Amino acid sequence: MSTPSLLPAREHRRMPWRNGLGSTLEIARDTPADDFGWRISLADVTQAGPFSPFAGMTRIISVIEGAGMRLHVDGESTASLGRWQTFVFSGDAQVECELLDGPIRDFNLIYRADRYAAELDWVAIDGAWELNDSRALLLFCARGSLKVHHEDARLGLEPLDALHVQPGMAPMRLTMQGKAQLGVIRLHALAS
Repeated sequence: MSTPSLLPAREHRRMPWRNGLGSTLEIARDTPADDFGWRISLADVTQAGPFSPFAGMTRIISVIEGAGMRLHVDGESTASLGRWQTFVFSGDAQVECELLDGPIRDFNLIYRADRYAAELDWVAIDGAWELNDSRALLLFCARGSLKVHHEDARLGLEPLDALHVQPGMAPMRLTMQGKAQLGVIRLHALAS
């Protein structure tokens, strides 16, 4: 059985956007190669403008700071997207971002749907919480702090820290204690 790996905020890698209009804090990806199967990241969006294309990918985005945004995807406008709401769209789409009331920070999960099934849920934790899952997991602490226990491992998650949990044959049991807004990313590799 694998041990969860802590991905501290201080080690997130800053990278320029593909379109050159900003930068991303990359939290994790499945491979260091450019042809990654999945990646999670944060972006600070300070002005309206286009999103970078990610051909062949699926994107899930959520606002984690700021008033929110509206996306224009291939000419169609979304509803207003506030904090902790998720929106799924194709990386092939032409996407323009409209800020609702000032800058935002968003959380991004980008993945190849021909290689992975993926989902993102936001959980507000206040006290104790338990998670049992046999899929690969990434837990992202958007705000607050948590103590995470797995067998003999004891880890602390502070704001913008993440935890990577490899899949196992049996469900991995994680118990958490604290007050936090936690992103739970589940990834399942598809058979080739």
